[in-house]
Amino acid sequence: MSDFPAFSAAARHEHLRALAGETWDLLVVGGGITGAAAARDAAGRGLRVALVDAGDLARGTSSRSSRLIHGGLRYLETGTLKLDFDASAERR
Repeated sequence: MSDFPAFSAAARHEHLRALAGETWDLLVVGGGITGAAAARDAAGRGLRVALVDAGDLARGTSSRSSRLIHGGLRYLETGTLKLDFDASAERR
């Protein structure tokens, strides 16, 4: 598509210009796990999907989302393992 490195600012602008020239069924804003899953599901159903994010895809967490996807990793990081076990039990 371009002569720019894949994740450079110049390539990003070129990709945005290409997105603007297309027609999409769905625009997903946010490339975290929730946005990526929604985009994948919609594309699997045959929709033309564009996925955009303010930064690199999957660079952040889903902590400000509906919290439907939570791995409990922050509990491991802080040493509060009981909360991790409790969170795992809730998923069963």
